[in-house]
Amino acid sequence: MARPRAQSGAEGPKEPHAVSLKDDQFILAPNLTLPPAFGSAYVGETFACTLSANNELSENETSRVVTSVRIVAEMQTPSQVASLGLEPADGTAARDGLQKGQSLQKIVRFDLKEEGNHILAVSVSYTETLIGSDAQAASGRVRTFRKLYQFVAQPCLSVRTKSSELTPLEVENKSLGPYGKTRLLRFALEAQLENVGDGAVVVKQTRLNPKPPFKAISLNWDLEAPDGPDPPPPTLNPRDVLQVAFLVEQEEGQQEGLEALQKDMKRDGRAVLGQLSIEWRGPMGDKGYLTTGNLLTRRRT
Repeated sequence: MARPRAQSGAEGPKEPHAVSLKDDQFILAPNLTLPPAFGSAYVGETFACTLSANNELSENETSRVVTSVRIVAEMQTPSQVASLGLEPADGTAARDGLQKGQSLQKIVRFDLKEEGNHILAVSVSYTETLIGSDAQAASGRVRTFRKLYQFVAQPCLSVRTKSSELTPLEVENKSLGPYGKTRLLRFALEAQLENVGDGAVVVKQTRLNPKPPFKAISLNWDLEAPDGPDPPPPTLNPRDVLQVAFLVEQEEGQQEGLEALQKDMKRDGRAVLGQLSIEWRGPMGDKGYLTTGNLLTRRRT
């Protein structure tokens, strides 16, 4: 005959914590506290939030005091677990304790660099001291609790690129003789940026960081105009697509990277042009930044 399992000491009634990460009396609590799962964030942006540890002892409570409050946070990503710095640094409130109704607030920031599930793990520890009838400390214990907050980091911009080889530029090279000439490689690099997020973004800058011996010239809205004001940066609504282009040319007289370029072209007929950097602003002005891997030319046939 089955009977109920005996309850262990660890499973017995637990005394509520005097410190929590929520404030039930705050009218905006549903909007400003972190729920267990709070939607999506975007790769390239900075995750930031405020953690608030609150002393919830009632005003009539005189038998306990809270001291040595400490908040520790870490971010669990698909590939690593990273400890997070807290701002501002610990002050007297954390060391000397929180009075009834007081809060210890910290700001955490984390640059989102990969897609997938992220978990913000927050641990709070504090010392709870019991006060005797003579108003002296009778005993104390360290208490700890941990909260987990989950979200998904997803891409905001999708980037697709294509390169086309142009007619080489011939320049004089006296080291090859009186009529010697050197052929400088030239390519056109096109990139298609698609907003795959849920809100509009403003593309502040697209820049190609060329790999020597190449140099890059932007052919986009930020192209310098001799007369007239600078054009406004483009705005991409969800599913909008922006085409950008760059002229990539081998720099005359540039020796850095020349040997590696010649070896790459001889070995597999491809050259590394550089990396594309994109900077944008979200609907609330939050900054996003994305850098691609090395962009290669098409293989010569």
